[in-house]
Amino acid sequence: MSDSPGITVLRLRPSLDPTAIDGLLQDLRKARNTAVVLEAGDVTRVSTVALQALLSAWMTWRSDGHDFHVAAASPALADAARLLGLPKDFLACEGHVR
Repeated sequence: MSDSPGITVLRLRPSLDPTAIDGLLQDLRKARNTAVVLEAGDVTRVSTVALQALLSAWMTWRSDGHDFHVAAASPALADAARLLGLPKDFLACEGHVR
């Protein structure tokens, strides 16, 4: 996890399986009330539970009025998001904090 003023950058682990979610959720709790950028280029495996957690965080940040972006989503993450029918704008603004 790295931070700059008002922005938290988190690098997602290559395997986003259920065991990886606890650490990610802890990092996201610490990042509350900041803009979040998830560096997702290394993701090779992603579980449905992980995508649900990311979608929940994305919706929470949007509801709070903060940016939440996925930077450089790997093909594995992009395919999983598409297959599960996540909103198109979940990955639409990849890496661009407004």
